[in-house]
Amino acid sequence: MSKTEKPWERQKGETEQAFEAFAIYRDLGLKRSNHEVCERLSKSRQLISRWKSKYGWDERVRAYDNEMERQAHAEAVKDLKDMTKRHTKIAVQMQKKALEALEKLKVEDMTPRDIKEYIKIATELERLNRSVSASDNAIDEEEQTRVEVYMPEKEADEDE
Repeated sequence: MSKTEKPWERQKGETEQAFEAFAIYRDLGLKRSNHEVCERLSKSRQLISRWKSKYGWDERVRAYDNEMERQAHAEAVKDLKDMTKRHTKIAVQMQKKALEALEKLKVEDMTPRDIKEYIKIATELERLNRSVSASDNAIDEEEQTRVEVYMPEKEADEDE
């Protein structure tokens, strides 16, 4: 197999019919079985078993499944990053509008209840931001001072 050839692609020397059978087997996912391939292609169980063994179907589908999982994970990470970017943009826009409205607000128009609510929200935001900042610094300091030591375990015959 060349470096660019994937295990789930048609292999050198693999007949078109054998590859078609493998592709069906590969694409069955959790329902994979020789029986299902036999049914779909109207081929004998012996032939399908021979191709499965000769062309290493189990190893090839394991590689295929691993690649599909890797791609799904990469896509999920990308989607999460995109969502975070969108939400951050929305949050910044909302903050800007809220600050504009707050600047236009006249103190004389505020009720005591408004003032109390604004103070409560402002102090909660400050506390939250200071605690996040402090915990980030603590993590950085901890990571800078952490030392990991590898101690191999003694083998059983050394103790005896």
